[in-house]
Amino acid sequence: MPAAQSADKTLRRARQASKAGNWAQAVALYQGVLARFPANTRARREFEALRPAGLPALLASAQAAQAAGGWAEAERDLSAAAVLAPEMLEVGLALAACRLEMGRAPAALRAAEAVLALAPTHPGALNARGRALREMGRGTEAEDSFKAALGDAATEAQSLNNLGILARGRGEREAAAGYFRRALALAPTNAALHRNLAQAITYDAETAHLGEMRARLAAAGPDDPGSAPLHFALFKALDDLDRRDEGFAHLEKANRLTRAARGYDFKTDALPYALTKAVFATPVPALDRPPEPGQPRAIFVTGLPRTGTTLTERILSRAPGTQACGELTVVQLAAGRLLRSVVERADKTLTAEDLAGMGAEIRAGLAEYSDGSPVLIDKMPLNFRWIGFLCATLPEARIVHLNRDPMATAWSIYRHDFAGAGHGFAYDPADIARFMVLHREAMAHWRRIYPDRVFELDYGDLVGDTERATRALAAAVGLTWTEDWLTPERAASQILTASAEQARRPIYRGSDAGWQRYAAQLGPLRAALTAAGVL
Repeated sequence: MPAAQSADKTLRRARQASKAGNWAQAVALYQGVLARFPANTRARREFEALRPAGLPALLASAQAAQAAGGWAEAERDLSAAAVLAPEMLEVGLALAACRLEMGRAPAALRAAEAVLALAPTHPGALNARGRALREMGRGTEAEDSFKAALGDAATEAQSLNNLGILARGRGEREAAAGYFRRALALAPTNAALHRNLAQAITYDAETAHLGEMRARLAAAGPDDPGSAPLHFALFKALDDLDRRDEGFAHLEKANRLTRAARGYDFKTDALPYALTKAVFATPVPALDRPPEPGQPRAIFVTGLPRTGTTLTERILSRAPGTQACGELTVVQLAAGRLLRSVVERADKTLTAEDLAGMGAEIRAGLAEYSDGSPVLIDKMPLNFRWIGFLCATLPEARIVHLNRDPMATAWSIYRHDFAGAGHGFAYDPADIARFMVLHREAMAHWRRIYPDRVFELDYGDLVGDTERATRALAAAVGLTWTEDWLTPERAASQILTASAEQARRPIYRGSDAGWQRYAAQLGPLRAALTAAGVL
């Protein structure tokens, strides 16, 4: 009887949610009842009755959320819509795409495979599956999925582009360039494809692609919002040719267009940090809850972007029993979800239950990427924002923080076109300077309240005295140092970030001075850093 009463109570809540237009909540409640009582005909009948009104409302809500950048809300609504109409392939594809945008590759893989279970040769689902597998480090399976998608005219350029990105991540530049050229032959107006090809080749005076890009830009117009990737590509080409003034003009245009398109507001970065600092005004004691048997121990490599996090990950991956996972969003999603919950409370405080739940969420999220290795490396640089959460929830985790010359860091940030929406600060000198101040203040705070949890690694030391620096790194993260740590260029893991070329070379000095080639053009950037007190 108690179970039946519980079902009746849940059904009443589901009806109330439906009447109020809370369709996602109604779907979840009905699904909960049907999971426990599959033969409950009343629950089944009422659930099926949701579809006529609920499905259009959920799809409209998801579309509006996506347009506003509300990916969590869009995922919620698309997940409910996929439950209501599992046979609608376009809903499953939209859900997979939304999860990829959020950096939730394992969940995107599940959505894509649900579509493929109904339509095994669907090229859109094969591409979504391949992208998810690529993000999870399962390159061979990703390649098979992309190749299986080839042959469909509507998605051929997309499939070729995906194969090119995978090849470049593996260090196969010639193969990557071939895929990008084939894709451009089908979609010559696609600015992102031009940028991808530019990153895969080295230009000389005879390279025809430079003229092709100029012609494409002339046709589109220099102020076309969609031409930003083309300007980034032209900067890369002209930088190869050492035509600095001309190239830098394209870089400035690329950054202005990107910043305008993203509508960046520094408050979007400053507010979560301020809330986190308030929550961690004093040290929050770490939970004494070790991971479950079989769960990997995590090493988090953090810092500003372009400070050597990829190089450090590859050095660490030379140790047996480690898995390099690239830049995961697991911590960011968990921290954001918990912060939103805390903000809604009157006292704005964390509880032991909060921390236990977040620790379990992070461990479960990391486990979805694990290949069974005992140590997993997450090199998401911007996790420096959540170090307090990591210290409080994962006592077994090791945290590494990279430091690098500020001018070299700022220049490297400014010259790169970052994937995803988390780097909105990167496209304007004043925003870069303000974000670097935010980073400096955040790290000062974490060092003060968790003085023994973060290992500071200087990029100059790493490349200048590699053996000494890596021996200290090994001791700090609990791994055994060998001479393999001195040859990160031999690491087998893929690189899907902007560091793909640099990190495949043997360790070299001199990159910190690279900005000096553009010293004449970088007056505004240097002035912004000086005014902010960064220099």
